[in-house]
Amino acid sequence: MERVSFEDRNCSLARALDVLGDWWNVLIIREALWGTHKFDDFQRHLGMSKGILSKRLKLLQEHGILEKRSQGNSVDYFLTAKGREVQTVIISIMQWGDRWYPQAEGSPVVLVNRQTGVPLAPLGLQDSEGTPLELTDIGLCAGPGANEETRERIRQIQRRQAPS
Repeated sequence: MERVSFEDRNCSLARALDVLGDWWNVLIIREALWGTHKFDDFQRHLGMSKGILSKRLKLLQEHGILEKRSQGNSVDYFLTAKGREVQTVIISIMQWGDRWYPQAEGSPVVLVNRQTGVPLAPLGLQDSEGTPLELTDIGLCAGPGANEETRERIRQIQRRQAPS
């Protein structure tokens, strides 16, 4: 079955999922966030085939999420700034998984402040002024990159959400 590409969609989420929508890609990024750099270590920690790992590492390089560096006789993979920014998404998914798909024994990994050992607070939504928001507090408006189809979809959503 041929994979559908969303690169031409007028939707930031769809375009991001073109890269992050494959679970192996997210797990590779998680491993890189945790300090994995070598091909064999990625393979050992993730339990994936060399062929799949090689394809995913190449894709993540093509999208500027990982960069490959020669280190003496070996090649190492490092997250770029773009790749490091995915940490918020990964942490959010981990916290969501701990809440809604918990193991009986508890969380397999607890993320903590490295300096103090204090666990991270659950990630949440806030506006640019720092005001915490719930889903019901969030609206949509067309951004500068919205095409006419997106603008019409947003108008429909706004009409449906307007007070009666």
